[in-house]
Amino acid sequence: MKRKLFAQPRDRRAGQVDFKVRPISQEWRYINRLPAYKTAVANVAYIWRDSDVADRFGSMPASFAQRRYELHGAGLLLPASSPVWAAQKYTIWAEADAATAATGDPTAVSAWHVLLEIPDRITPAYWTWVVNSFVERELVARGAAVAWAIHALEGDDGWIVTPHAHLIVTARHWRHDGRHGQRHPAWIGSWAGQKRLEHAWLRRVALPQRFIRWRDVAA
Repeated sequence: MKRKLFAQPRDRRAGQVDFKVRPISQEWRYINRLPAYKTAVANVAYIWRDSDVADRFGSMPASFAQRRYELHGAGLLLPASSPVWAAQKYTIWAEADAATAATGDPTAVSAWHVLLEIPDRITPAYWTWVVNSFVERELVARGAAVAWAIHALEGDDGWIVTPHAHLIVTARHWRHDGRHGQRHPAWIGSWAGQKRLEHAWLRRVALPQRFIRWRDVAA
């Protein structure tokens, strides 16, 4: 049986932590699932709640910025050796989209959209640190560029938007060298890589909160 290229939703009733990986492409059609937006730029703008940007299909909807009240942190994480240009807000993502469009294949993937549920046992004061340190360890240390954001909204009777993080991970070599724009399968471009990331997140959020920081300091 062919392995699926993204993890399946968890059963909340069984206390499982939700984890999903979805491809970003113009026309992704794998087991009848489509991406929410067609480009990496649009996906980054969505998670950052930014309406003041456009991709090759046009401007982002105003609704992105109108939902900024859900945003609890956002940013771009890069390896320490990254060139200065890479820190420009949408450069990496626009270049990944351009490289994908140049293939002429509408199903070619420019980036991966990862959703990570943040369990209630992790308090809001730790959300940003837990997500950032996880991304640094599991993706950035391997050379990936990652846009991240945390969304949540609490109402009087509980969570209206359950705490979760979004990661946009480029599927393309992003440095300006001979491999620029080529497909990069080693980050999470394979079923095995996606399962590795999923298991790493589940192990991390299963730790007692007081030990999460200690583990990274001791590692």
